[in-house]
Amino acid sequence: MSKYSPKNSSVFLYVPMVVLAIVLVALVFRWQFKGGEEIGASLPPPKKEVEASKVVNHRALAKDTGLAADGKMLYQINCASCHGNDGQGDGPRATGLNPAPRNYKTEKFKFGDDVVGIYNTLMKGSPGTSMPSFSLLPARDVWAMVHYVRTLIPNPTPTDDAIIAQLPEAPAGGTADAGGAAVAEETSNEGRIPISLAMQQVQKAGYPSDKMARQIDVSSTGAQIYLARCAKCHGQHGEGMANAVLGGAPYRYTTTQPLYARNAPWLTDRAVFDNIVVKGLGRAHPGHGTLTKSQVDALYEFVQSLATN
Repeated sequence: MSKYSPKNSSVFLYVPMVVLAIVLVALVFRWQFKGGEEIGASLPPPKKEVEASKVVNHRALAKDTGLAADGKMLYQINCASCHGNDGQGDGPRATGLNPAPRNYKTEKFKFGDDVVGIYNTLMKGSPGTSMPSFSLLPARDVWAMVHYVRTLIPNPTPTDDAIIAQLPEAPAGGTADAGGAAVAEETSNEGRIPISLAMQQVQKAGYPSDKMARQIDVSSTGAQIYLARCAKCHGQHGEGMANAVLGGAPYRYTTTQPLYARNAPWLTDRAVFDNIVVKGLGRAHPGHGTLTKSQVDALYEFVQSLATN
């Protein structure tokens, strides 16, 4: 009886088949995925539900001149240090700014002095100047500042239907386009303090004070260095002030203490003064290591004069 021995199939014969199957599956998946992308691109953007309390009616806010009462507090916190209490561009920080802050009484506004123009200025800022954007503030606060600023402008442009029509309409039914146009406000209270507390900080900083009422001699070398490098945070007269923390959320402030505080170590110990000026105190107070010794001497003499005058 003859014996039959079947040939052993090599495993390597199946490798090309497995590879081919994987390639076919990948091609099918890619084709289906690309088709889904094309279909999705042709569909309108999805609607997202927005809580009624978060829907912002900009047109109603633009007409609500009663917001100016709150706007006065917000203006003092965010604007008066540069533009001055009356909008004449003479705030305590103004001397160190170039170009100087706008004088509401005499100068034209970049985007116009109607409600929409001022709103756009606050939202966009003014590139090339020290005017920042306030787009992180809640919409109601921005509009409150708009209305208050207009009370400081002689004969501002009246608000009519054509101006209001430039603003987006609030969506009906509590929905907003996913792309969004300022109709749904997503705000966070992280890092914020109440407006009333912020105002207390500003008042504590001394707006105005007896020190601020006096005239200072700005002709000395020390005064020029101080106004260029220090007044922005410490005030023109060393009175201290509430300052917004860089990179922080709206209403997050730190308060600089008066430079003429009694027994302040930078007044009583020259080494402490030099260390603060040259090396700094971290992010809160940058160092000015480029100053020469004679310039630091002049600055120290001027700061001493702020405390004694």
